[in-house]
Amino acid sequence: MKNEIKRSIVKNRLARLFAVASIAIAAILTLMAHPQANAQGQKAGDSSDKRLIAVNDLMWSTSLATSLNQAKLKRKYVLADMYTDWCGWCKRLDRDTFSNPQMMAYLNSKYVCAKINAEGNAEGRQVAAKYRVSGFPCGLVFDPSGKFIGKLSGYYKPDEYQNALEQLIKNPPSDPYAE
Repeated sequence: MKNEIKRSIVKNRLARLFAVASIAIAAILTLMAHPQANAQGQKAGDSSDKRLIAVNDLMWSTSLATSLNQAKLKRKYVLADMYTDWCGWCKRLDRDTFSNPQMMAYLNSKYVCAKINAEGNAEGRQVAAKYRVSGFPCGLVFDPSGKFIGKLSGYYKPDEYQNALEQLIKNPPSDPYAE
């Protein structure tokens, strides 16, 4: 009888150990499968120039400076999506607009994209202040030479966002900093 109780206790302990190990492995695999979590989990001393976020078929830099440099080399425009973690419309823009296949193809063909958390770090706060971002989401648009063209404030559906980007490039405002 004592042997059966000991075997039962050992089996229960092994089962618990196996369960904990399985959860730990699943957590590690989840972190490895999500580049955004990895990019945000890098040490503070790491260069932000190396950070990329993969969202669907788009690669988003987390550094405006890196995006502007890449745009010059690739002769593309820059779209900097300014967002905050608490912004529901920012999340909806990601879900509805930036995940649309036609929008992803359009952005990949003409833009170097950056996702800048306006409250996430010093660079994000500086970019938001410099370009007078007062609401979210806000898309900052730069020409291939790095000149600030203007911004798109608020939520847009995919076709509306593409049209707004094209109109902004064709007819830039006289004051690109205005809302």
